[in-house]
Amino acid sequence: MTRKHSPAWMATLALVAAALLSLFALAAARPAAADDDDDPGVSLKSGAIYSMSNDPTGNTVVAFTRDKDGTLVRNGSYPTGGTGSGGFEDTANGLVLGTSRGEAAPNNLIEQGRLLFATNAGSNSISVFRVGKDRLELVEVQASGGEKPVSITINDGIAYVLNSGELEDGLVPPNCSILGGASVPPSVTGFRVTRDGELTPIAGSTRTLSGDQNSGCAQVSFNPQGSVLVVTERTAKIAGQTPDDEGVILTYVVNDDGTLGQKRVYDATGQGPFGFTFNKRGALFTTEQFDGPAGPFEGASAGYALDDDGTLRPASPSIKNGGTDTCWFVVTDNGKFGYSTSFFDTGRISSYRTGRDGSLELLDATAADAEVQTGASDLSLSRNSRYLYQLNSFDGTISSFAVRSNGSLRLTQIVQAHAPSAMAAPLGLASS
Repeated sequence: MTRKHSPAWMATLALVAAALLSLFALAAARPAAADDDDDPGVSLKSGAIYSMSNDPTGNTVVAFTRDKDGTLVRNGSYPTGGTGSGGFEDTANGLVLGTSRGEAAPNNLIEQGRLLFATNAGSNSISVFRVGKDRLELVEVQASGGEKPVSITINDGIAYVLNSGELEDGLVPPNCSILGGASVPPSVTGFRVTRDGELTPIAGSTRTLSGDQNSGCAQVSFNPQGSVLVVTERTAKIAGQTPDDEGVILTYVVNDDGTLGQKRVYDATGQGPFGFTFNKRGALFTTEQFDGPAGPFEGASAGYALDDDGTLRPASPSIKNGGTDTCWFVVTDNGKFGYSTSFFDTGRISSYRTGRDGSLELLDATAADAEVQTGASDLSLSRNSRYLYQLNSFDGTISSFAVRSNGSLRLTQIVQAHAPSAMAAPLGLASS
């Protein structure tokens, strides 16, 4: 989220802090959380949901299995072999399920999910788990090639990680910004990925981003074809942008040897591009923060067409949803519906009708049949998009929604995945 030290921003922080106790109390009144007991009769391979603690004393992945009727049951917690930052990270796709060939979640770009990739923002490393029937097996912990890895992507045997470079944590410091020399420039670094999840750094693959000190880098992802790597920078600017216009989208062509070719930097349609995704045809959909908490009710999303040479073309204008600080976006398997979350104010999930070419139309500003609280963050869709999952980074819960045929959402369950966190530390959501 955009971090501006304006009176409006500081007032928003004060209101959020004052509301935390009531927020946690309200969470207790919401639908009952799942039992913490393991259920060995339910398989992780048949359906599961994963999230990260981002704990600075030891990062863990929490896993829940999904029964045939959609019920989530806690499976266990699995140490990543690294540490988290302990503070809120302005990022998307810090946890990705898939194989060495591509990503199954947070979006359904491929069906299989044998490997789980996790970023350890506190120890500058990446962890890879193999998904077994009843447990996760840690198979690799690899240095990320930079400072504070926060987002990762995989396609065709190659992985790229976004290292934000920000050395401070919490809700106030602007991640991915160079503050008084305390941070290093944000960058991306590539790795070869074997079928079993082993990582090998690709020589000469590290690239810095736009070069703006106020980067606000949020996510790195391959397009479905694996030919282009895309990065969003929420607060970076390029020549020609006006003072009140911020945010760029970077594209890099992927070379045959896994390194990156020409970098292109595009002014985003709106302001503050954050989390994004693709449909299976390669159209790109991104959220737009519009000053985050300092821009109440201004959250939006936009669509783009992306060519194999990295050319990015707007396919829709900014479509406002009435939320504050819109940050994460997913698209259903059939490409018909998209969902975004807005973090501040009361929080919300908004639904969009998504076109094959990147066109975008607001379907319902508040698509869920239950109130979504402040702190609504990461999203993930189950296989076949039957269920949508949403993490709340403040109260540590995961809400499960059944996706109706008209795109509306019906709340089915809320599970307690992490301890409540005043710094909104938990991050990442992936499901099968």
